[in-house]
Amino acid sequence: MDHAELKLLASMIADEVEKRHNADLAPKWQHAMVIFKPSHPELKQHEMSMERFMQKVVMMRDNLRVMEQQINANKVLEVGEKVKLQSYITRIYGSLTSFNFMFDSDEDKFRGSGE
Repeated sequence: MDHAELKLLASMIADEVEKRHNADLAPKWQHAMVIFKPSHPELKQHEMSMERFMQKVVMMRDNLRVMEQQINANKVLEVGEKVKLQSYITRIYGSLTSFNFMFDSDEDKFRGSGE
């Protein structure tokens, strides 16, 4: 990839980040805390606001969408390679459905291969 192509790719990614859809947290989780409690009591637990945790989950979703677009738009990859990579992304989405309880809107939720 030459400098012009890298610059174009960076611009496309920046555009996608700018267009990023901010998902709303379900009302029951607003102002909540996520607590990561280690199994050993002598270790310190970690706390994070639910809003921050949600931002991280949405960022993963949005980056997966950008990756999906980049794979589909790639002119070098063969169709079979694109299908294989797309299947990995679909499986990742399926794993991330565990976080759907956090989203207020159904349209923001993750969808795996079964949907």
